[in-house]
Amino acid sequence: MNRIDIVINYLNKYIYEDNREMRSIYLMHIFGVAQFASLIALKRGLDSEIAIISALLHDIHTLQTLDPEKHAKKGALLARSILNEMNITDDKETDIICTAIHNHSSKAKVHGEYDELLKDADVLQHCLYNTKIPPSMKDEERFRKLLAEFNLKDPHK
Repeated sequence: MNRIDIVINYLNKYIYEDNREMRSIYLMHIFGVAQFASLIALKRGLDSEIAIISALLHDIHTLQTLDPEKHAKKGALLARSILNEMNITDDKETDIICTAIHNHSSKAKVHGEYDELLKDADVLQHCLYNTKIPPSMKDEERFRKLLAEFNLKDPHK
């Protein structure tokens, strides 16, 4: 089994937990972010496997607890524990993944290349999941830059 499948199998256990409807919404978001992360990694010449694992675990705290409060910081700690238990990443990869998770809610700040990739994938999923809903103010500038990077027209207009 490859590393991505190992992480997906871990996440799938939450389908059977209480509050299935909320957990399924979070899982749909997580899997959408993972797909965009792969696309962005390919475009930017980054490791798509590391990008996908970061995306799959980026909201792990919220998925596990259904509490979004400080989920990036708490999720980074939880992701580190999960990755150490799974033993599927080396220390450098774990640091890249957990740093990206920790920083993914800080959309206004610029961080490392995998941090920015995860933020961008998160924004694309939020903005393209339902094009009848315009981007939030916090996502709008980043979304406009992504449209330009990928040479796309704004689907909200």
